[in-house]
Amino acid sequence: MKKVIKVLMFVWREKNGRKEFFVLHRKKGDCVVLTGHVGDIFPDESLKQAVEREIKEELGVETKNIIDLNIAIPVEMKEKNEYILSAEHAFLVQIPNNKGTHFLEGDEEHKWYLVEELSKVLTYSNQKEPLKKIKEILKNKQK
Repeated sequence: MKKVIKVLMFVWREKNGRKEFFVLHRKKGDCVVLTGHVGDIFPDESLKQAVEREIKEELGVETKNIIDLNIAIPVEMKEKNEYILSAEHAFLVQIPNNKGTHFLEGDEEHKWYLVEELSKVLTYSNQKEPLKKIKEILKNKQK
């Protein structure tokens, strides 16, 4: 079984005093946060470097702040009749409030949601798992 390391990126921006999260509404019907592979292009890249690269590739913006949530979620996927064991490392990623930020790697729709809405919107349980920790971090940022 092939092993892959991925980053799970909870991308947010501050707009009009609200913290909004980027969610893709994919054509196949699921709603997801951004993910990316570690080491695909640069074999020795760190998890944080992979997050920075993926955000630049997928949204065309630089990151403002990256917080490692210290959560690694094991996920088994099937790709081309091969099972892949993946560890998805979760990150909270703040980006600038750029007007017109959109997904550059496809024509999927996207929307911005408040953190309280994510558990209802996201399709997969592995992407819902870090939400409690994210809410705590954002609450502490307000203090």
